[in-house]
Parts: sequence; structure tokens; C-alpha cells
Amino acid sequence: MQKSIFSRYERKYLISTKQKNEIISHFDKYLVDDPFSMNGSNYTIYNIYFDTPDYSVIRNSIQKPIYKDKLRLRSYKSPLEDTDFVFLEVKKKFEGRVNKRRVILKYKDAVNYIENGILPSFETYLEQQIMNEIDYFVKTYDLKPGSFIRYDRIAFMTPDDQLRVTFDHNIIFRNDNLSINDISGHEVLNEPDTWLMEVKCEDNFPLWLVKILSEYQLYSQSFSKYGKAYQKHLLGGSTDDPILYQH
Repeated sequence: MQKSIFSRYERKYLISTKQKNEIISHFDKYLVDDPFSMNGSNYTIYNIYFDTPDYSVIRNSIQKPIYKDKLRLRSYKSPLEDTDFVFLEVKKKFEGRVNKRRVILKYKDAVNYIENGILPSFETYLEQQIMNEIDYFVKTYDLKPGSFIRYDRIAFMTPDDQLRVTFDHNIIFRNDNLSINDISGHEVLNEPDTWLMEVKCEDNFPLWLVKILSEYQLYSQSFSKYGKAYQKHLLGGSTDDPILYQH
């Protein structure tokens, strides 16, 4: 059964292909392949991020507030049929800890909600409560599909799924024709040799992982795929947002 609620710390690192390959070589004793990424193969994740017409959600996020949240529609395949399942999920970050709540629904029901505001129904109380929470977020800020982002991922995990390490590459962004069935777009990272490594853990990092990070002198940094895409393609590469001063 797919989990609906996640609460964990997430740390991000920009690394080279060489570093990625060497780091993975240390995983044999500790991690297994993610079911989507057997034998180290990559899979593609497709996302629609919701925002306001002036991108207030992502503008707030890149200002690094103590609390921030975002909403996205996620799929692991494209193109989609009406009966394919997708994830509608809200992510909230407070003082470094990420809480994610999501519902699984058919693509046709997701489209019907996004385009017509028809609230889907669920069998369990928890799912319905999460959907109500998502709907409140949408209506409070009048959110609409704002950007499409896809990327290729290689993923590893502990057998109990308490720790996950992912490597993302080929990050693509588009802010028009916002459908998961259109996978075109623009590169987010200029350097083709760069990978985004994310470590997701419910508690402290295990010692073996700390040693690897130390060996390669890797330090976590703030990085948002959506935020980077916004700065590169909608602000022309600037990290200073002129919209913030237009009052």
C-alpha cells in the first residue's frame, strides 16, 4: 500500500557524474534499489506545480522562510490515460523538516478537479481529509497549474525505507501548455555533468553515510528545481526578484 504521509529531513547536494558513480559504489552493503530503479536504471518523474499568476508560491519559497508549502501533481509515466493513477501532494517545510501529504487518484479525476473544481471522493477518512486540506490550499491562494517539471532519477533505499538517496538529472522546465502528456521544455541546469543528490531520512544520517559525505567533502545546500527554473527562465538568471519591489 502506498504511503499517504511522510515526515523527514531532506538534504541536497550538487555533484558531478564521477562523484555520483563513486558514491553509488559504496551502497552495496547498506541500500537496495528503489522498485522504480532496479539495477541502477533511471526512471522519469513528471510534475505540474501549482502557483498564482504572479508566481507568489515559488517567490515566497526562494526567500527561504521558516515555513513554506507547495502543491504538485505527480506522475511516473507519460502520456497518461484517463484511468492511470497520479499523485496530488502538498509539501510543507518547517525549520528544515519536510512533511508531505498526498492522495492517489485517477488522472481523469485529477483533471476534473483542476479544470472544473469537482472534488474527488475517497474511501478512507485520511485520504478525504488530505484532499480537503489540498482543496483549502488551492482555494485560499486561488492556485492554478503554473509550471511543468520533469527529470530522470536513480534511487536507492534502505530495506525499511527509513532512508532514501536519489540522483536527479536532465531537469526540464516549461510554463506553458501545462500537461503531463507534453514532455518538452528547457534545461534547468547549465552543466550537463551535474546531478542533484538528495538524502531523505526520518532521523539522523547513519554513520556510514556521514563518512561518505565527509570523504567527498560534500555539504548540503538549498536547491529547488522549481525555484531554479523560475530564476533561470522567468527571471533571466537573476536571483533578485523585481516583482518583490513592485509595490
